[in-house]
Amino acid sequence: MMPGQIAKFGSTAAQLLFGGIAALRSRRDAANTRGVEDVPGPDEADLREAVKQWREVFEHNPVMYFMVDPAGTVVNVNTFGAAQLGYTAAELIGQSVLSVFFEEDRDFVRRCVALCLETVEQSHTWEIRKIRKDGSILWVRENAKAMLRGDGTLIVLVACENITERKEAENALRQSEAYLAQAQELSHTGSFGWKAATGEITWSKETYRIFQCDEGTKPAIPFMLERIHPEDRLAVQRTTGRAAREGQDYDHEYRLVMPDGAVKHVRAVARAIRDAGGGMEFVGSVTDITAAKEAERRFRESEQRFRDYAETASDWFWETGPDHRVTQISEHSDTAGMAPSGVVGLTRWDIAPDSDLEPEKWQQHRAALDAHVPFRDLVYRSRDRDGHPIYVRTSGKPFFDANGDFLGYRGVCTDVTAAIRADQAEEALRKAQAELAHVTRVTTLGELTASIAHEINQPLAAVIANADACIAWLGRDPPELNAARRSVEWVIEDGNRAGDVIRRVRALAKKTDIEMVPLDINTVVREAMALVQRELATHAVSTRLELSSALPRISGDRIQLQQVLINLMMNGIEAMQDVTDRPRELTIRASEAYEDGARHLLLTVTDRGVGFTGETAQRMFVPFFTTKSGGMGMGLSICRSIVEAHGGRLSALPNQGGGATLQIILPPHQEDVS
Repeated sequence: MMPGQIAKFGSTAAQLLFGGIAALRSRRDAANTRGVEDVPGPDEADLREAVKQWREVFEHNPVMYFMVDPAGTVVNVNTFGAAQLGYTAAELIGQSVLSVFFEEDRDFVRRCVALCLETVEQSHTWEIRKIRKDGSILWVRENAKAMLRGDGTLIVLVACENITERKEAENALRQSEAYLAQAQELSHTGSFGWKAATGEITWSKETYRIFQCDEGTKPAIPFMLERIHPEDRLAVQRTTGRAAREGQDYDHEYRLVMPDGAVKHVRAVARAIRDAGGGMEFVGSVTDITAAKEAERRFRESEQRFRDYAETASDWFWETGPDHRVTQISEHSDTAGMAPSGVVGLTRWDIAPDSDLEPEKWQQHRAALDAHVPFRDLVYRSRDRDGHPIYVRTSGKPFFDANGDFLGYRGVCTDVTAAIRADQAEEALRKAQAELAHVTRVTTLGELTASIAHEINQPLAAVIANADACIAWLGRDPPELNAARRSVEWVIEDGNRAGDVIRRVRALAKKTDIEMVPLDINTVVREAMALVQRELATHAVSTRLELSSALPRISGDRIQLQQVLINLMMNGIEAMQDVTDRPRELTIRASEAYEDGARHLLLTVTDRGVGFTGETAQRMFVPFFTTKSGGMGMGLSICRSIVEAHGGRLSALPNQGGGATLQIILPPHQEDVS
């Protein structure tokens, strides 16, 4: 039997089984009413045997059967059906049938049961997911109807056919189609089908895009010919016509003219096949090759230019005599303006204006020349034929005559001005970034003035109180020296506390180079937290620290890492300032993480603020991007630069339910790596 026939057969078996049981009960009840002993007669014995046989069918038929009462309780289930869901029949009987369905599908199940109860003896079919005991998914096609039992009550009989493989195949097909559509979009390649006999054409989504045609429009040959460039139409018609007549594959290129007048270049490749009726069909692809054609055009236009560049390359050749004065230099160096005019007869240090500024470098170079040894990559400043400063890298090798007498040097020079200036620009950028990071720290300190003042005022107030107490103890008769000593000790402790705060603030404000030392991240976190306590209190933000005592040490600059943490915490506080529907909570966690099997440290700062969108996530670390009305957009960019300078990564993740998590991953201190 086919699966649907099996389900129908099983449903009939369940009905006969249920009816037979009801008949037996009715006969037994009638006998009891008459006061007659219930002795099975020949008909009843046959009925019992039939019921037994149908029960065997019900239990062992390879279809899942459920009997459900109007309240949705499982009255009976066959062994096969329970096993398909990973249960025994006893585990399901007496339970709500909804327990084997997903929460989001249960309203649908209730409606289906209600429909069966409203239309007794009518069959209804639907497809739905069920949950196995192990949590896996089982797709079924259910055929159900409501029936009257012998006592007049209703029961719903459900036969379930396993269609999981079919559903998985359908899902895989949909996914494959989605992948294909994405691949076509990325490669600018669409697909098409063409029945030569009828002219019927089918296009993929990307083909519609290439032809700039609405997907609701039926593609046709007249429309295609209208889109094709007038100069290419005849060639296209000849190519496709010959392919249709001879049943041959084809591959050709032509141009399209878009409605706005723009021109596209496309390549169409098709394979000829025969359909079931012997008709000729073509299946193929059409690719937008406009970019490639444009690149090819530009390349052809620039071939001569590149030949000119080769002739005027930044490398030039030179020779010097035994006295190290230039005897020859390649001609194109002078015409290109790369080497100064009139260098023949001069030494290299005569040409270089930096010879007096870097005497040690030139002394070493002259010593190498006098020793007649090769030299490589000597970089010096010079001037081109127009007097503009350039940087030159030169290498040379001594040459000798047949008798071994030294004749001079031969070598090559390269204009490295662009590279040197790029390095100088990079160094300037690094210094500018350091300056900006310093300014950011100072700005942050300005924003935290209230918190810093609060941190200092607390121990200072304690110092004054303890000093007053000390004076009081000393003023007693006799003086309470032990109490006075204790007060002085407290003064010292509170003074140290204030000194620690000032030390941390000065360290943050101080402009220093990065200093990599072994650090305990928990200490770094607690010191940074101390400087934002006032901001936390002002904005009614509670904090939760989840720090582990067994974390690896890291190599880092304490001040720069504190700057990162303060910036992230301040961002979290600002993100929650308008939150009123949930607690304002800032969570800082430090834990271990493993990447590629290596132990790392994971530090996260989580807020419950407004969060961010996907577009913001992609740009939030870009310099000068900000969502704040008065922000510069440099805070997170600087933070990422600092973290990356420590060999780590800084990333942002949106939280479910609102808020964001900033995540820092740092490598451990090398000496702690086992």
